[in-house]
Amino acid sequence: MGPPAARGTFTAFGARHVTGVALTRWAAAACFVIAGVVLLVFGQWWGAVFFVAAGLNGSLAYLVPHWNRRQDSSSDARIST
Repeated sequence: MGPPAARGTFTAFGARHVTGVALTRWAAAACFVIAGVVLLVFGQWWGAVFFVAAGLNGSLAYLVPHWNRRQDSSSDARIST
């Protein structure tokens, strides 16, 4: 199960739109990678910071649907008992 603070951030909107939230985060991660590459090509060393943001967005894009699935399965178990 995900951290309580992170789960609380995504339950209201993300529970209804899990796929949309994940796809948006993957698109943002791709944009951060492109921006980082462009900055590094032009000699701006601080463009590497965008890779950190891309990694964070990519990891959240992967984890958010899994957090919501676990939450749904635990709520189903409570209803059936």
